[in-house]
Amino acid sequence: MGTLLAAVLPLGLAAAVTPTLFALQVLVVSGPQWQKRALGVIAGTAIVFVIIFALVLGGLSQLPDAGTGEKPKWAYAGELVAGLVLLGLSVWLLMPHPEADAKLEKKVSAYANHASVWVFAGLAAYMTVTDFSTIVILIPALHEVTNSAIAVVEKAIVVAFLMFCVLLPVIAPPLAVRVAGDRGVRFMKRIYTVVMGHQLQVMGAVSAFVAVVLIWRGFTSL
Repeated sequence: MGTLLAAVLPLGLAAAVTPTLFALQVLVVSGPQWQKRALGVIAGTAIVFVIIFALVLGGLSQLPDAGTGEKPKWAYAGELVAGLVLLGLSVWLLMPHPEADAKLEKKVSAYANHASVWVFAGLAAYMTVTDFSTIVILIPALHEVTNSAIAVVEKAIVVAFLMFCVLLPVIAPPLAVRVAGDRGVRFMKRIYTVVMGHQLQVMGAVSAFVAVVLIWRGFTSL
């Protein structure tokens, strides 16, 4: 299991960087009725990721290499292609997009003080579904799981680790506020200010990192 964890660790940590979901949850914990709304954001995010995990794992488990522990050449070619796609995406994300940043911040903050729990859950679900870079990062990570020859229980532990990674952006803010109170809110707001000012660049840097990892793995194994 250690080998599998090492293979998915960089991808899982990269998938944990989701500025939009983090920013939404920071706004939630900074406003009224934050406990219920925070749970709504977590639920909306978790439901979508559970569906994504189930679909991807179900599809990948039907491939000929499932459970063999040996990846065929086409799998490495797929990683190479995914890396190139992410590299192209990262180039665009790393370019300045002040209007897009401001538009997204306005869209997120518009719900901060008046929306219901269900609206927050739906907004979180929408942001999760449209987070293309995270989904692209998850596919090779989940393929590592289905390809591995280790026991099913150990695979389940690795999948749970990946699920924790993708939910971390919506778990960390309410946890910080629960533990540190107002200090946690102030700390989250400082991070929020930095993230919302450079959200696309943050995603671009993460995409570039994962692109290099996938391109290197694909290129050296073909």
